[in-house]
Amino acid sequence: MSDVPTLIIFDLGRVLVDFDFHKVVRALRRYTTLTEKEIAHYFRHTATWDAFERGTITPEAFFRGLTRGIRLRRLTLAQFTPLWNDIFTVKEDTLAIVRELRGRYRLAMLSNVNVMHWDHLWERHDFMKWFDPPIASYAVGQRKPETDIYHTVLHRANVPPSRAIFIDDVEAHITAARRLGIRAHLFINAGQLRRDLADLLE
Repeated sequence: MSDVPTLIIFDLGRVLVDFDFHKVVRALRRYTTLTEKEIAHYFRHTATWDAFERGTITPEAFFRGLTRGIRLRRLTLAQFTPLWNDIFTVKEDTLAIVRELRGRYRLAMLSNVNVMHWDHLWERHDFMKWFDPPIASYAVGQRKPETDIYHTVLHRANVPPSRAIFIDDVEAHITAARRLGIRAHLFINAGQLRRDLADLLE
């Protein structure tokens, strides 16, 4: 049957790994006169973040923009890198489900992510290699929920939308996938994911 799912596409952040971005804000507070609230506001509204996740600027350019934007002092890129990257914890309960799916279904990854975070996780966690294709926004110049990035993952996997399942924690990303005919499930927690995929996991 043409609609039997063969590809399961996973988001990365909040699905396979959790992260505490406030750790970055707290760490940067030591290098600026801005408050944590002001630093957080900068990250929510700066266009530099979008550019970094699209891969249109380098880590060096991102750091220069950040330095200007929140008036950093006495902080180098080499010092910034571990502060930026040390925010992740693996969601072992979700990975347990992914392990059950390996070898039975093709697995792909579709993540809005910058190169520094991607490289950090790729170098430290073998599970990152379980996905083919692994699509990172910075590498393709596209971000969810834009239509093109979904077409990119389907094209590289050579799978039609009707045979793909997509797991993400952002409602807008789910809605965009469904518009293309992909069966998409909003990630709440591993228990809910297991219920959503119950027929597949049998």
